[in-house]
Amino acid sequence: MAKFGLGKGLGALIPEHQQFFEQSSQEIPESIVRLVSIETLIPNPDQPRKTFSQESLDELAESIRRHGLLQPLLVHEQEAGKYTIIAGERRYRAAQIAGLEQLPVIVRAQNDSDRHLELSLVENIQREDLDPIEEAQAYVKLMEISGATQERVAEMVGKNRVTVANTIRLLRLPEDIQAAIKQGTISSGHARALLSIEDQEERKKLFDRIREDNLSVRQTEQETQKLQSELQARKAKSRKPHLAAHEGVEASLDPLLKELKEKLIERLGTKVEIQGSLDGGTIKILYYSQEDLQRMYDVLKLE
Repeated sequence: MAKFGLGKGLGALIPEHQQFFEQSSQEIPESIVRLVSIETLIPNPDQPRKTFSQESLDELAESIRRHGLLQPLLVHEQEAGKYTIIAGERRYRAAQIAGLEQLPVIVRAQNDSDRHLELSLVENIQREDLDPIEEAQAYVKLMEISGATQERVAEMVGKNRVTVANTIRLLRLPEDIQAAIKQGTISSGHARALLSIEDQEERKKLFDRIREDNLSVRQTEQETQKLQSELQARKAKSRKPHLAAHEGVEASLDPLLKELKEKLIERLGTKVEIQGSLDGGTIKILYYSQEDLQRMYDVLKLE
């Protein structure tokens, strides 16, 4: 049986699996690789890459016809005679086009399905052929199955933590903008600029302009800065009457209620508003995150 060499792949990231990911100069022992029928292979339903370029698959299929499949697929045995692909679905699809009936595989023990999925995700991210949305979804999935933080995920895939965080943020965009990123209509640079616009209507308008006027990333960033300045000016203008009314309420507040307000602010560590009189009114306690809410819960000793 022929021997099959593997590129560095995951070995650079996961030392305990190094024997499967060495350079081709250190060949894999024949006993590790086996040939299986292509009919017994099952694509991984959690494969992060959802779309495959037909042109790219055809090119790979032609290469496989000429040279064979040089890199085995990584699989685990799902049931007797059936194998789930951990890494190598693109090669599997191209091999189908090329008409191969058998493929070389490395079978991993089925003792940790989450670990297999983790390997699959890292392998696909490492290959850098995912679109930005698929990459973001892969990071999130990797965090879910491994319990890793963004920083740890960045270490696993060999990327900067800020890069991982910015990629994940793309999933906060609406579906139509995510679809445009996947299709390559706009870049992730355009998308990051759009993320900074909180007003959804204004964001949609700029998104349409990017496509209609073919705005560059730099032009989009400039438009975003201009738009944010306009929105802040509008907010400041609309806030003035409210502030004036609020100041009037504060001025008429009973001294005892003012003292209570200050004590609540000091104790709870957040903004507190009181309206009314000693005979009745409302107390509003503001919080800005789950951590704020939990802290107040602990301070008030609620059970």
